[in-house]
Amino acid sequence: MKGCSVCWLAALLLCSSPGFAMEWTLHGALKNETAYFVSGQKRLDKVQNRLDLKPEAILSDRWEFRGRAFGWYDAAMDIEPTNTTDLTPAIKRHYRTYLQSKEAYLLYGGDDFDFRIGQQQIVWGKTDGLRMLDIVNPLDMREFMLDDFLDSRIGLWSARLNWYAELGGAEHEFEFIVIPDARPVELPPVGSRWAAALPAAPAGSALAVQTGRKPGWRPSDTEAGLAWRSNVDGWDVSLNWFYGWKDSPNMQKSLTPGLLTLTPVYQRMNTVGGSFSNAFGAVVLRGEMAVNVGEGLNRTGTTPATSVGRGTTVNASFGADYTKNNWRISPQLFIRTLPGWDSTIAENMVSGFASLMVSTDYLNEKLKPELLGLYDWADGSWMLRPKLAYEFSDQITAKLGSDLFGGSNGFFGQFDKNDRVYTELEYTF
Repeated sequence: MKGCSVCWLAALLLCSSPGFAMEWTLHGALKNETAYFVSGQKRLDKVQNRLDLKPEAILSDRWEFRGRAFGWYDAAMDIEPTNTTDLTPAIKRHYRTYLQSKEAYLLYGGDDFDFRIGQQQIVWGKTDGLRMLDIVNPLDMREFMLDDFLDSRIGLWSARLNWYAELGGAEHEFEFIVIPDARPVELPPVGSRWAAALPAAPAGSALAVQTGRKPGWRPSDTEAGLAWRSNVDGWDVSLNWFYGWKDSPNMQKSLTPGLLTLTPVYQRMNTVGGSFSNAFGAVVLRGEMAVNVGEGLNRTGTTPATSVGRGTTVNASFGADYTKNNWRISPQLFIRTLPGWDSTIAENMVSGFASLMVSTDYLNEKLKPELLGLYDWADGSWMLRPKLAYEFSDQITAKLGSDLFGGSNGFFGQFDKNDRVYTELEYTF
């Protein structure tokens, strides 16, 4: 946050400098999101009233400032009664108010390069519903993975250089990233309805969760990455490398008589991967791959030495986008394999997801239905997200939707008591 504050302060100082003739613009949105749980304990999930601000400034011929910050007040935390399970005073404090800077960076546009310094969202790859190469920025998981990634990505203080070159008759882009502001995923509070299930304690034992050492603003925790992008014979391709922290922690166990202690452990890893896409008429084929070397893995042991390990994982996604007559149909397949798997690793040797997104529009693109389904074929759980949006004008949009979970008590099925319906009303300016 220190770096972000410096960047906002630098922009404000430049604004007040008499030597600068600047152009300022301010866009944003006012939005209400209301959700109600229709399974499990039926109650309000949120009545979230949000202000989203996106200031931009042209500081000179070369320099620009771009920012984004938003905050909200969730009235459901004051409407619903406090309890001792999923709406404790601490959980209510976590969800009641929110204020965060998402982006605040200075951009220098050169003749053949761009340079950005400040708080940024750096997006690699694009898949529907899940992330493959999009690993640079961690997520705020306060609502599991239901938020739009643009809202749930945590902006990181970083320096990014994009160099554009013509080599061998083709255009190439080279990206260099340094991130001193390493951060992990923001997990929901333990006990909240969106918190993932913890490992079960043996019969007769209590469960305790400790606070682990999180990566932070330390030179030893710095992350770095490289990317190359080009078009080769009609194929948009990329190669990517990232050296950073696995966003989600592994759980180190320590079992003593009557007590199982869990300690989150954050570990570094190298990710090497790439992406491809090409259009064939109405169909776009696309794919991504990410090989994680030294990824932290949960193991089945109950001691610090036997409950957490490392290994190489191979992750790939393949998808297609069919677009015709206002319809978009996008199936995807995600595959994860562990080449060095053994029976002490607490996940399957091969796992993955299948997804399908279908969307269209009616009434001159004002009415927009959409359906996203995700199925975990390793554990049999699923998530279904139907949504209907109506644009009253260029500035006012209303949405009605639901988030449904089912199947086994796995990745999605653990939230089968969290089915909800929601409405959104947004005014943009």
